[in-house]
Amino acid sequence: MTPEQAAEILRLRDAKVAPKQIARRLSLRPAEVSTFIRDHAEDRYLEKARSGDLAPLHGCLVNQGAAQRLLGKKPLEENQGPEGLCQIILARQEHNRLVVGSYLVDHWCLGLKDAVSPRKMGLAEYQRMVVNSERQFSESFVDITLEQAQAIVYGAVDYAHSLGFEPHKDFDTKAQIHLGLRPETLMSIEFGKDGQPCFISGPYDNVDKVMKTLEASVGAGNFHYLAAMGGSGLGDPDLFL
Repeated sequence: MTPEQAAEILRLRDAKVAPKQIARRLSLRPAEVSTFIRDHAEDRYLEKARSGDLAPLHGCLVNQGAAQRLLGKKPLEENQGPEGLCQIILARQEHNRLVVGSYLVDHWCLGLKDAVSPRKMGLAEYQRMVVNSERQFSESFVDITLEQAQAIVYGAVDYAHSLGFEPHKDFDTKAQIHLGLRPETLMSIEFGKDGQPCFISGPYDNVDKVMKTLEASVGAGNFHYLAAMGGSGLGDPDLFL
C-alpha cells in the first residue's frame, strides 16, 4: 500500500465510504483496507489516551455478585449470581452518544474470557444491553469506580498469566485503552478460590488444555475443577453484548 493509497483510504472513510467500496476503488484487497482502518483507529485512540483526551466516563457497572465477592460491597446473599464470573460494562460519553465496551472475567482461573471492543450507541441501546446482561447473570448490575474496574480486569489478567493463560484475543489496544491504560499500582483483590485456582468448565473451554496448563503451572492437586452443569450462555460470544 502506497502513502497515497493510505491517505485516500482515510479521506474516503471520513466520507463514510464502506471498506469494501474503498477496496474496489483503489484495487486493494478488502481485508487489507479493513486492517489499515482498524490499525489507524487504534493508533488515534492510543494518542488520545496518552494525551489524556479520552471521552469522560459515563458509567462503569459490574454484576452485583462480583462486586460483593471481589470488592466487599455488602454481605453476599446465598446463590448470588454465577460464581467466579463477572462482567464489566464501561461507557464513556462522546457528545450525544455513548462509547461502550464490555469485559467478561473469570476471576477464579482463566482471567479475561471475552472482550467487546468499544462501539458507539445511543442511551436506549446501552440500557437494553445492561438489561440483557442482568438477565444472563440473573442479578442486577451496580456502579463501581474506574479504578475498581481496572483492578478487576488487569488483576485477573495478571493472575491468569501466572497460571499460563493469556487474555482473549479481542482484548486489543482499543479495548484496553477504553478501560484506561494500566495504572502502575492496582488496588488489592484476591483472585482464585480459597487460595487456589478454580476452573469451572464452560461450553467453549478446551478442558484438556486447561487442565494440562494448570498441572504444569501449579501441580496436580493444587487447583479445583468443577464441570459446569447445564448452559448459562455466559460464555457464548453472541450473547455477550
